[in-house]
Amino acid sequence: MGCSPRYRVGIAGAGAFAAFLAQALAPLPNFELTAVAGRTPRKRQTVIEAYLHRRSGADAKRPQEYEDATQLVAAPGLDAVILTTPPHLHASLTALALKEGKHVLAEKPGALSVETLAENGRLADGRGLALAVNLVQPFNPLVEAVRRLLELGVFGRPWQAILYNSAHRVPDDSHWFWSHEMSGGIFVEHGVHFFEVARRWFGEAATAAGDVVPDEQGRESRVFAQVVHADRGSQQEVVVQYYHGFTLDRDIPESTGWTLHLAQGRLQINGWIPTDLRVQAKFTRAQAELCDRVLDAVPTQPTHRALERLTSVDAAPVSSADADERIAYERTIELADRQGWYEAMAQARWLDFCRMMEEPGWRGLVSWEDAAADLALAIACAPGQPRP
Repeated sequence: MGCSPRYRVGIAGAGAFAAFLAQALAPLPNFELTAVAGRTPRKRQTVIEAYLHRRSGADAKRPQEYEDATQLVAAPGLDAVILTTPPHLHASLTALALKEGKHVLAEKPGALSVETLAENGRLADGRGLALAVNLVQPFNPLVEAVRRLLELGVFGRPWQAILYNSAHRVPDDSHWFWSHEMSGGIFVEHGVHFFEVARRWFGEAATAAGDVVPDEQGRESRVFAQVVHADRGSQQEVVVQYYHGFTLDRDIPESTGWTLHLAQGRLQINGWIPTDLRVQAKFTRAQAELCDRVLDAVPTQPTHRALERLTSVDAAPVSSADADERIAYERTIELADRQGWYEAMAQARWLDFCRMMEEPGWRGLVSWEDAAADLALAIACAPGQPRP
């Protein structure tokens, strides 16, 4: 998965994530940061310096600066725009960029309504442009390894899964994060990452319902939902429970993880950037060998080519139906260098986006239709919303 052309890119929005992306993508030869838009010179400088710090060689030119995102989006000389603005600006800036003939990689959720995201998706398709939402979890090798194991039926039928996400609080009451009009709420602004993972593992949502527990200041800092995912092929229904809490003090470690309960075992994945997978099961020898083959393909050192090794594993589903004996199986996979893996996932998302720009028939590992389905589920889980 690679790209040969060099793309001139503008980043609209100069927050902390923009700085992360600038330095993460800087080593890639096909990425050239040409412009940065941000409200203050200090914010723009932070993004630019992050890029230049990682960009070596004579081609490390200083990007053009814009105070307003619309100025950047309309500026000539850009091939693509990465949107890292608050969510309420994603849809209008995406539409403007597409009308200006630029490809768009938008930060999640991509829009605050499914209809608007779909309109922009159809606009991109009609103009032969790439549009994607920056959902990076599917590019993590542990997430992909679990998908392959489920696809191969190694553990038998999946029954239930739990996602917990306990994060640091956002202390500023005036921050856009707390505004439904600007962020869409926690499920929309943040939860779409995990809805995308569950949809890949278990299928689309058949039913969904959620609720919220406000804190003492009235902020909707804790949300939870229960979704029944159903795989169309197998007709298997999986109950998935989601919890997000932005309640922790900064000196308390954040905690994120999945627990999957299946017919023949349990899987646990730890980390917002997944870095730890633990498998406990009762397997036939054929199942154990197949599980080992998939897990052996997981690279432990950061690389944006991680999924290539996993998708190249040649394997067929196995069954335990006729087995008389099962053996205890336990295995743990740990990925070194969490920050390195975060960068590798961002790089893999960018390279997949490059392929979308170069191959009109390629929808992306995570398409805009996927992002729209994630957004629809997030909205369905908001309190008081009808079930899909």
